[in-house]
Amino acid sequence: MNQLIAWLGSKVTLTRDWRFRVLVPVVIINVAAFAGLYTLMNRYAVENLVSTQKYGVSLLLDELALDLQDFDLVHRRELLGHRLMAHADVRRLLAITVYDTMGSSIVSTRGAPSERESAQARVVLMQPKHPAIWLTEGSEKTNIFGVRALLNGPDCRSCHAAGRESLGAIQLGIDLTAPLAETKERVRHNFAMAGAAWFTLLGLMFWAGDYVIARPLARMQRSITSTGLGAAQRHDLEALAGRVHDTLWGLIRQQREREEDIARHMARAEQLAALGEVAAGLTHEIKNPLAGVIAALEVLRSESSSGSEQQEVQDQILAELRRVTTTVDGLLRLAKPQPPQRTSVDLARVTREVTSLFGARLRRGGVTLEVDIPDAVPPLQLDSGLMVQLLVNLLTNSMQATDHGGSIKVLVAPFPRHDGVVLAVSDSGKGITPEQLERIFDPFFTTKEEGTGLGLPICKQIVEQHGGTLTIESKSGEGTRVVVLLPDQKERT
Repeated sequence: MNQLIAWLGSKVTLTRDWRFRVLVPVVIINVAAFAGLYTLMNRYAVENLVSTQKYGVSLLLDELALDLQDFDLVHRRELLGHRLMAHADVRRLLAITVYDTMGSSIVSTRGAPSERESAQARVVLMQPKHPAIWLTEGSEKTNIFGVRALLNGPDCRSCHAAGRESLGAIQLGIDLTAPLAETKERVRHNFAMAGAAWFTLLGLMFWAGDYVIARPLARMQRSITSTGLGAAQRHDLEALAGRVHDTLWGLIRQQREREEDIARHMARAEQLAALGEVAAGLTHEIKNPLAGVIAALEVLRSESSSGSEQQEVQDQILAELRRVTTTVDGLLRLAKPQPPQRTSVDLARVTREVTSLFGARLRRGGVTLEVDIPDAVPPLQLDSGLMVQLLVNLLTNSMQATDHGGSIKVLVAPFPRHDGVVLAVSDSGKGITPEQLERIFDPFFTTKEEGTGLGLPICKQIVEQHGGTLTIESKSGEGTRVVVLLPDQKERT
């Protein structure tokens, strides 16, 4: 029992050692990389060998076809057999077979061909002008067979009908078992040498790290030991050094992320400040005159005859003016937001009401709407009107991006500790490119012909006013997912 406890203690100590925690992942990653690279190189070497051998067999097929035609060997089978045996011995071929126009073997240097070899010859006879057709066989041995047609050339038409395209076919087979084994052995040897060199270099790197870090720590341990501290304290010191190292790196990363976040917020604050100045002028210079023009047009429209061309033109003008008014209102809301009027809001109920308004429109467009809301969604201190506006904007964007046959899913779920709510709207639409995703919250940036580019910036502003976050995940052609996190913030008095 004491030995078992001691062994477990040594394992626990080993896993707490920073060298072990760094070395094991690095070794695993390198072994996996070498295994993948070995598989690719072995496959490449085999394919290259087979390709080279096929090229050589193609040249031999052309040479033998010319040889048979030049010596008129097809008509003299005994001489043809001797000639093919000589070629097979000189070139160390597995087999040479000549077929007639029906695909039957005339002469073979290896006995009767297999059914697969004969079938290969019949295939090439159906398309005589094909350069070559290949067959690979392999169980214990690996053989390749190439076959091509013997064309009925001008010199042969004195004995054979001029309308016949081929006189038969010739097939060559070679044994690749030994070359493949040599190729694989060469790849294994080269990778073994490269792996040994790489892991030697890796060992030297860790030795250098041990020399720079571990030795000073060891001196500290010896100094502490001389003051009477035991082994447990020394192991705690090693663990403490590892935790200090991890903490320092974590603080550096957090500082960098904080600086980048501050820079983004500063740039956005400058944009909103500029928009605020513009919005103040727009209130008097655009919106008020627009209201007067709209009122005047509505009077003229009421005086026009119903259904007349003049009234249709006035309706179009009114629609465009109202759209401009909506854009100005959105700009004013973005530049000078009003503080939310918080009350206890059941976000699940609000979501069901808003999605029910979109249900009929989506069904007419052939889009499936799925709403997933559990029972235990806690109420939050929110502005109900702003939540409705948030949901309407997100669903409108998803509806406009999703074509017939697509789907939209809305999810509302509580945080694990019921101290907030997650709202997610996802669709299977066109998605957003990485370039567009970087600018998606910029005011007036839009990819729609009739869009204002203010919908998503306003949504982000609404969420941030409630102390939450809004993130967008999307890939071009794969849909978009918008995730809103709303924490539970008690109403301030």
